[in-house]
Amino acid sequence: MNIATLDLNLLKALDALLRTESVSKSAQRLNVTQSAVSHALKRLREIFGDPLLVRDGAVMRATACAQALREPLKRAMGEIEALLSSARAFDPVRSQRVFRLAMSDAMTVEGLPSIVRLVRREAPNVDVLVETGGPVHSCRLLLEDKADLVLGVFPTLPEGLRSEELYRDKLVCIADRANPRLRNGKLTLQAFLNCPHVTVAPSSDSGIQLDDILSAMGMTRRIVASVPHYLAIPSLISGTDLVAHSRRKLIDVFRSASNLVVMPVPVPFPVPELVFLQVWHPRAEFDTAQIWLRDVVRRALVPGAVKADAG
Repeated sequence: MNIATLDLNLLKALDALLRTESVSKSAQRLNVTQSAVSHALKRLREIFGDPLLVRDGAVMRATACAQALREPLKRAMGEIEALLSSARAFDPVRSQRVFRLAMSDAMTVEGLPSIVRLVRREAPNVDVLVETGGPVHSCRLLLEDKADLVLGVFPTLPEGLRSEELYRDKLVCIADRANPRLRNGKLTLQAFLNCPHVTVAPSSDSGIQLDDILSAMGMTRRIVASVPHYLAIPSLISGTDLVAHSRRKLIDVFRSASNLVVMPVPVPFPVPELVFLQVWHPRAEFDTAQIWLRDVVRRALVPGAVKADAG
C-alpha cells in the first residue's frame, strides 16, 4: 500500500464505517452525503484490496480484514486527534464541544452537580452527556471510544488505561431511629447480623463486597432486598427494621432524612476505604480539551484542588 494514496478524510471515513458498519450512519456521523461515503468506501476497497464491508441481508458486515483494522485504526485516530489538539490551546469560553462522561447512578447525585456547575461557569457553550453504569460497563465505554472520562470505584482497571485518585470514602451502616435493635443509636455485631438487610446487587456495586468479608470470617446476614444502586437505600430503610450499608458522602446528601441513624459498620475488622478515580484512555492523554475536563473534575471533587496552569 502506498501511503501517499491515503488522506485524513479517508481514514475518518474508514473509522466511521468500521464503527457503524453502515454507509448512511457513517454519513450522519461525518456530516457528509451518503454518496461521499460510498465513494470513500470504493477507494478504501481499492487501497486495501478487500471489500471491507459486505452485505448480509438488510445490513452490512465487516470482513475479517476490516475487523483486524478496527483497533489499530482507533489507536491511530486517537493519536492523530491528540496531536492536533495538543498543537492548539483549548478555549473553554469559545468551545462548543460535547463531553461524554460515565459514572454510577450515585455519583450523578454525589459528584455530578459540582462538575456541571463548574463547567457552566467556565465553558457556557460546552455540553455534558452522562451515561450511568458500573465499573465494567464504564470501562467498556471508554475502550470503545463512547466516553471521554469515567468516574467511580474500580476494583480492577483494563491494562493501559490512565487514572487519578479523586477522593476516598468509607462504608457506614444506616438504620431507622426507631429500629428496635438499636442501643444508644448503635448496633452490636450480633444485632447487625440478626437484622434483615438491604444491599446493592454485586453485579451493580462498584465498591467493597461486604458479604465476601463476612463470609471469610464465618458470618452471614439475611438479605431481604437487593437493589441496583445506593440511591434506593435510604427510602427503603425509613420506617422499617431494615439495615443497610452505604457510602458516608452519599448519605450526607440525604441528611434531610433525619429519621436515619448513621454509624460505623459494626463488624470486628476494619472495612477498607473506597477509592474514587477518574479514568481516561491514553488517546486523551495530551488532548488539551480533555486535560481541561480532567482539571474541572479534579477541582469539583477534590477538596482544596486549584486550577491547573493553562500554560
